[in-house]
Amino acid sequence: MSTEKAAGSYGFCTGLFVTRKAGGESLIIGGVAEDSTRWTRVLAQRAAQIIWLQLGKFLFPEQTAEATAFVATAPFRNADAPTITSHAAVDQLENGNYQLHGWAGEKEWSAHLSEEEAKAFWTVLDKALYPSGLQGKSQQPGS
Repeated sequence: MSTEKAAGSYGFCTGLFVTRKAGGESLIIGGVAEDSTRWTRVLAQRAAQIIWLQLGKFLFPEQTAEATAFVATAPFRNADAPTITSHAAVDQLENGNYQLHGWAGEKEWSAHLSEEEAKAFWTVLDKALYPSGLQGKSQQPGS
């Protein structure tokens, strides 16, 4: 049975995780939604990189700017796939929290993260995208 919920808002989320899908072409992210249900989404490499970059710019602006010079871009994936998030965005909310947005075909999903959850998620996303260690350069402010 799939734990992938229908597109929509997951509300405030905790316990986010990231894993690379078999074959290495995409990533699976997920967590616990505000209503305590578990959710997962499949992200194209490019969508995951967009989240990593945008969230990193909010959380670690100087360190992320340095690291992005070494990141190879991923090709744009067909935006018509209804189950694979091909595009994503991150917004910082007025209260200091963050909202992730993803688009899979015509369906949109979103998740709200506290700053603490956003930092933890960025770190695991960084490790999944760049296992060679970009997170060591980028995650520690002032390092």
